[in-house]
Order: sequence, then C-alpha cells, then structure tokens
Amino acid sequence: MNTRQIALAAAFLALVFLAHAAGRFAQIGGAQIALSIAVYTLMGLLMAPSLGWGALVGIALGVGILTMLATSSPVPWANIPGHGGGFLVGAWLAKRFEKGAAPLGLGTLELILAITTNVAWVLFALFTWWGISPASGFHERAFERFGMAFGSGFLAWFLFGFVGVVIPTWIFGAIILPLLYRAVRPAMIRQGMAAGA
Repeated sequence: MNTRQIALAAAFLALVFLAHAAGRFAQIGGAQIALSIAVYTLMGLLMAPSLGWGALVGIALGVGILTMLATSSPVPWANIPGHGGGFLVGAWLAKRFEKGAAPLGLGTLELILAITTNVAWVLFALFTWWGISPASGFHERAFERFGMAFGSGFLAWFLFGFVGVVIPTWIFGAIILPLLYRAVRPAMIRQGMAAGA
C-alpha cells in the first residue's frame, strides 16, 4: 500500500467506526443495525481491486476492531470475525466483479451488499451466541419481533435478528451504497486512486 492508499483506508475506517456507533440507537436483542456494512462494502469496492490480500486482511482486522469498539453488542469481540469476515467477502466480490474502467451496475452493487451483509450476520450471530454464557438465560429466552414468535434457541435468535437487524441494515445500505459509490468513485478517479474512464 502506498501513502495515499493508507490515508484513504484510514479515512474509510474512521467512517466505519462512526457509522457503526450511529447504529447503537437500534440495539435489538444482542445486535444493532450496522450502517457500517455499507461503508466497508464501499471501501472494498473502491480499494480491493488494486490491493493485495495482505493489505486487505489488515483492513479487515481494522474493520473488526473498530466495529467492536463502537458496538452495543453483549459480545463485542464477535464483530472482529463478523465484520472483518464480511469485509473480506465484499473485497473478494469486488475483485471478482471488477470491470476495469467501467462502473459496476446497480444490480451488482446490491448483490455484493446483500452477500456481504448476510455473511457478516452469519459470522456475528454464530460468535455472539457462542460468546454469551448459557448461565445468563439468553439461550432459553423466547424471541418475538413484529408480532412474530420465533421461539427460543439459536435458530430463533438468528431469525429474530435477521428480521429486526439484517433486513433494515440491508434496506438502509441498499439506498446509501449506490449514492456513495456514484459520488466517491469519480473523485477517486480524478485523483488517480481508482481506474476509470
């Protein structure tokens, strides 16, 4: 990574932290809406095609640590594999779908965001459930959201979180990501930090 890429990654990571901290207002049963996913997906889309995996793993660790510091989750460290892993999947997809100078279409952006969001949730949910002590009573709790009873146990909590956290996170991200991508990418091209026509 050159100095400009390091500075850009640091700016994106600061935005990831702020976006994740903003999501604390919507803490729902051990998880929170993660606006940070749209930000780190954007970072992956714009930076991953020109970076090697060593740098991307370092950025993923930064994403995980910063979301851990900004979370309201009862198992903060679950953000490291959750959001760090989500970033790496988004970065891999960005490399796979890269079109060189041509921008990615809306459908591709939404697909990458949906996959990234779901991977982040699966990893976060697994590690959070594992990290909560069975003695807390959380594992036996009955989960209900929007008048739907999910029951108790991991699958119930997973679906409860998916309905209450993942779907709203994806909806917000589906609006924000294309707007940011279309605003930031041309500026990066003008600065010589991204390929484009």
